[in-house]
Amino acid sequence: MRADSLVTVVVPLVPAHDRFVPQLIAQLVDQREPIERIILARSSARSRNMEPLMKSVSALRAKHDIQIEVSATRRQQLAGQNRNRGWDQVGTPFTAFLDADDEYSENRLAHLVEVAQSEASDLVLHDFLLKDSDSDSVLDDTFCQEDLLRTPELFEATFPDGRNRPREGKRPGDTNINIPPNATEHQTVHHGHVLVRTSLRQDFRYGNLYPGEDGQFCRDVLWAKRQVTYVPAKLSAYRPGLSAEAFANLLLRTRRKLARVAEFSRI
Repeated sequence: MRADSLVTVVVPLVPAHDRFVPQLIAQLVDQREPIERIILARSSARSRNMEPLMKSVSALRAKHDIQIEVSATRRQQLAGQNRNRGWDQVGTPFTAFLDADDEYSENRLAHLVEVAQSEASDLVLHDFLLKDSDSDSVLDDTFCQEDLLRTPELFEATFPDGRNRPREGKRPGDTNINIPPNATEHQTVHHGHVLVRTSLRQDFRYGNLYPGEDGQFCRDVLWAKRQVTYVPAKLSAYRPGLSAEAFANLLLRTRRKLARVAEFSRI
């Protein structure tokens, strides 16, 4: 490991998102200075769908001279399980969790590592751009150290009435970290694009809640009053039409429709 390699990037991956891996690697190569290696935590790994991915990874390793590993399991696994499996293989001080289908600003990881080190952060969060079209671009957004939000402010905004964890996931947004409304012009948090101190895995794990496991994980860390830092800058872009959640919801709607058709045919 190089002296400046502080981060391992863990990418929870499903077969439908294999096609985004070359784009992801190209983005990470542009900000590779703090990266020691990239782990693709892939589930549903059957031989028929793994061969193209492994060929792509081999070509990307050679092209970019960057360490890429595939942690695969044949079982279908939820996003939280993929995250945990990749996290267990990390040996660097920090772990960055990213999604293959999203986009990241220039110097994003360097910014987050700088914040984590200066603030002694266990978890670093940031704002994001909701990308509706390919013409929307993610710039290297700027922020001031004075505008960072820390555990006390985030805790008060997120848990004004305490917490009922078993009920989380019952309605949209109830696994989110909340930003004080008067704190900053930025009002969003990307819970899936986080930088965490790797040692945190001794006390915290991603659960099986889906979707929302990433937000619930962040809430767990904040609820324990560990050092959570929010960066008021749009350092990544989320494309909802390509998300795993959108794919899962489409699959669920299709299954329900087929079930209704089958039920109707029996009448």
